[in-house]
Amino acid sequence: MTPSERSELALRARAGDRAALDALIVGLQDLVFRVALRFLRDREQARDATQEILVLIMTKLSTFRAESSIDTWVYRVACRHLVRLRARGRKITFESMAEEDLARSANAIDPATLASADARMLEEEVFLACTQAMLQALEPPARIAFVLGALCELDSESASRALGISEAAFKKRLSRARKALDAFMRAHCGVANPNAACRCMNQVNHSVRKGRLDPRAVGRVPPPARTSLETLRAHGEIDGVRRSLALYQAQPSPKTPDDLAQHIRAAIGAARIFDA
Repeated sequence: MTPSERSELALRARAGDRAALDALIVGLQDLVFRVALRFLRDREQARDATQEILVLIMTKLSTFRAESSIDTWVYRVACRHLVRLRARGRKITFESMAEEDLARSANAIDPATLASADARMLEEEVFLACTQAMLQALEPPARIAFVLGALCELDSESASRALGISEAAFKKRLSRARKALDAFMRAHCGVANPNAACRCMNQVNHSVRKGRLDPRAVGRVPPPARTSLETLRAHGEIDGVRRSLALYQAQPSPKTPDDLAQHIRAAIGAARIFDA
């Protein structure tokens, strides 16, 4: 579904067309979940936030004036909600990651772990979790700017509208985020910089011990033909000026959990939600 098609559905839904509202929410749910997951890291918290944001969209749709696309309006609703949320779990900083979590010495994955999941998928999960943690080390204004500008690929005008700031301020935040991520990756990440010490495979045992990686859950997911890491390795040396972009853009786009879509459809069916 294109942004223009979503905008057309929004206008029809605003006029009282429930079928259009249903189609609009279905068309927006992946977009909202992707932003929520990237910003919050925790999948369950992102799931809850996505449901809350979609309900906000339904109840606030009458304020959509079509001065910009519905996508830009939705990003604004989502960003305002997300920056108000408190992230669950420990506070992550670049310093704490470097001191406590990275650059484990070479070690073989525990056989008990390999009994539940394939080594390449365990390595992939470590990579995805680590890059997600790096985002959490950014301060919220820089993080949301990077999510919108680099991961969702919004242009500076749309992203600044979504955040309610000037284009100059958005560009400054995005630049600050990229510089911080690039510097950390250059110093520590063996995927971004072969000369750096950390290797995803060496982190598997540590991640399992810390409860951050569940081999059984990994083993239940059908493996892709090519993982993000394999895509990056096939690409070859990563251009230093695009280091952070390359690592995130190689990753699969998150999809909304199936049961969440069912809950949203149930909310659409409730007259009190729509009438609000």
